[in-house]
Amino acid sequence: MKNYLEIRDDVYYICQRLKEIDMSYFVLFNLSNKKYEIHSSEQKDSYCFTIPFDLLDERTISYALKTRSDRRDKIIEEIEKNNMENYNKMIKEQVNLLKEALCQ
Repeated sequence: MKNYLEIRDDVYYICQRLKEIDMSYFVLFNLSNKKYEIHSSEQKDSYCFTIPFDLLDERTISYALKTRSDRRDKIIEEIEKNNMENYNKMIKEQVNLLKEALCQ
């Protein structure tokens, strides 16, 4: 792991707060892509996710809570709902295009 720097402390106590969510979590800074990553010591491949923000802050905690595996069913439901909304929007747009083409 020479391309990583382990982050143990930070000004907003994000590392400690992540441990409150899951004791196995730890934070690494990927020196190659300059991104923070959350890893779990309980997984064979420790990688969990990359923080989509440039800083470790409250958004990191919210993101960690939102992406936890115990929320899997809720996440899948949100994805399916979003897909259905996009599908319905696309159908309406296609119907409107067809109406316009037929009315000309």
